[in-house]
Amino acid sequence: MEEHSKKLQETVKELEEKNYYLRKESRVLRGLVGEYQDQIRILKDFTLMMFILRQLVVKLYLLSLFNGNNACVTIF
Repeated sequence: MEEHSKKLQETVKELEEKNYYLRKESRVLRGLVGEYQDQIRILKDFTLMMFILRQLVVKLYLLSLFNGNNACVTIF
């Protein structure tokens, strides 16, 4: 009985150690995923800003083509 109890205790100890390492790896993976999501969010925002800026530049260029006075349009 004692022999089986020692084996069970060793098995429980091994499982606790493996669980600790799994939790540790899980935290690392969650951190990496969080960083990846942050990078994707930044890229999306940057892409949207570039698209809006491009549309604004194109519209201002077209506006200057149709403006008979050849006046410069400044928007702030």
